[in-house]
This record gives sequence, structure tokens and C-alpha cells, in this order.
Amino acid sequence: MRAVSIKGVLVGGITDILSSFILGIPIAIYAISQIDRTHIPKDQINSAVAATTRGNIPLYLVELFIGMCCSVLGGYVAAWLAKHDELLNGGLSAFLCISIGVYSIASGKDSHTMHTQVLLLVASPCLGLLGGYLRLRQRPTASAIV
Repeated sequence: MRAVSIKGVLVGGITDILSSFILGIPIAIYAISQIDRTHIPKDQINSAVAATTRGNIPLYLVELFIGMCCSVLGGYVAAWLAKHDELLNGGLSAFLCISIGVYSIASGKDSHTMHTQVLLLVASPCLGLLGGYLRLRQRPTASAIV
């Protein structure tokens, strides 16, 4: 049996990104409502929304919390689909987050400070691993089956 479930890792990674996007929409809508769009050039609206979110600490913490929970969910889904090696598959589900994060850093599109970017890159597989661990804890043990 192969240790890595390609299907589990792919679906877990997509679950992480998609759920983060969907659950982040209300935060983005709120941040957009807080800026004066009439006086900001269209090419600077994304920067203004990011600055508004980062400037509002409770809003920023909610945004981070949602992203972290979605990474745990992605790891859980990957482990659930894999049905084996839950920790490995859960941790690997963060590949999409890491890829997007590295691209954002390399292209200069990430609005976080460098130490925050590195922290988020490290946290993503750890949170996926946590999701895999939660799924592993739900698996019946051999003594429970007998």
C-alpha cells in the first residue's frame, strides 16, 4: 500500500483553499465597506482592503483563525479520504497553501511582513497534520474491533 493518497492530498488541499475563500468572503465584504472606493484608484483597492483588514486587529485575528481552521479541515479531509497514514496525508494537504504562499512571496504580492509569511508557511502543514491527527483519533483501534 502506498503511503501517500494522491486523491486525499489533492481534495484536502482544495478543501483548505476553497473553504478559506468562501468563509473569508464576509470579511472581505466588510473590509471593502470600510474603504472609500471613490477616491482610491482601481489598481490600489486590493492593497487598501488588505490594509483595512490588517489595521483592524480583531478582524485580522478572525481572518487568521478562519484560515487556520480551514487548514485543519483540509488535513482532516485528506486523512479521511486516505484511510491510512493519516498524519502524512493530513500534513501533505497543505501543499496548495504552501505553493500559493511561496508564489505570493516570490512575486511580492503578499502584504504580510516576512516573519509572518514564514510563520504562516510553517503553520499550514502543522495545522494539516492536526487535522490528520483528529481523523486518526476517530479510527477504531484493533482492541475496539474485537
